[in-house]
Amino acid sequence: LLSTGIGSLASERWAGRWRGALLGYGATLAVLVLLYSLTLTPIVRHGIGWPFALRVAVTVALLTPLGLCLGAFMPLGLRAIAALTVHREAFVAWAWAANGFFSVMSSVLATILSMTIGFTWVLVSGAALYAVGIAALLRIPAVNPPMASTARRGVS
Repeated sequence: LLSTGIGSLASERWAGRWRGALLGYGATLAVLVLLYSLTLTPIVRHGIGWPFALRVAVTVALLTPLGLCLGAFMPLGLRAIAALTVHREAFVAWAWAANGFFSVMSSVLATILSMTIGFTWVLVSGAALYAVGIAALLRIPAVNPPMASTARRGVS
């Protein structure tokens, strides 16, 4: 949670260039998924006997880059959809509702699917869904993302 919060905060610097930021974060996500797909299983196998504190430190070190990356997508997406209409509050509210729904559903579904098809396929499937979301956001007409007054009211 801490790293996704920091990633969300860091996304503020890309407010005026959200398209490029989406592509950059998408590419970073692809690299991380590839890296995790190749390395997580050997790391877990090798680290099973490590002391608890070391396992926690390695877990935090592995999850932090992913959290930083994933934390940026929600605010970037909110900026993109808020720029679509004068009804930005309603669009942002729906985006938060969809995020809440899918956050709950995906945590349960990821657990079930990882036991069924394996963690690597769940990871790849999640990355593919992010790619679809990025592609959808990139189809939004080029409009400068929300005005400063929107950002002050909590729309990030």
